[in-house]
Formats: sequence, structure tokens, C-alpha cells
Amino acid sequence: MAKQPTVDTVQAELIQLTKENTKEHSALENKVDNLQEQIKENKSFFTERLDRLDNRIWTIVILTLGSLLASVLSIALKM
Repeated sequence: MAKQPTVDTVQAELIQLTKENTKEHSALENKVDNLQEQIKENKSFFTERLDRLDNRIWTIVILTLGSLLASVLSIALKM
């Protein structure tokens, strides 16, 4: 027949489980904090990249429109 746990053994197991839980919780908190920091860094990196890409696109659009306008004016002035 199985031996009944005593109050002392149950309390010792509870203390041990609490210590393990605290260690695991602390480790998880550190990992979550690390992930949050990496997410912020990645967000700022990609935001900067998108801003630069947006600026390049607008530059190309303006240059294209300028070329089109110059071509149209050139044709119009020759008539």
C-alpha cells in the first residue's frame, strides 16, 4: 500500500515547486523582454527602410513627370 504523504513532505514539495516556478517565470520574463526589444528594433529598421524607399519612389515619379513635361513642352514649342 502507498505511503501517505506527510505535511512536511507536501510542504517541502510545494516549496521546491515554487522555487522552480519562480526560476522559469523569471527566465520567461527575460525572454519576453528580449523579444519586445528585438521587435522595437526591427520595427524601427523596417520603418526607416520603407521611408527611404518611399522617398526614392517619389523622386522617380517627379523625374518621370519632369521628363514628360519637358517632352510635351518641346513638342508644343516646335509646332
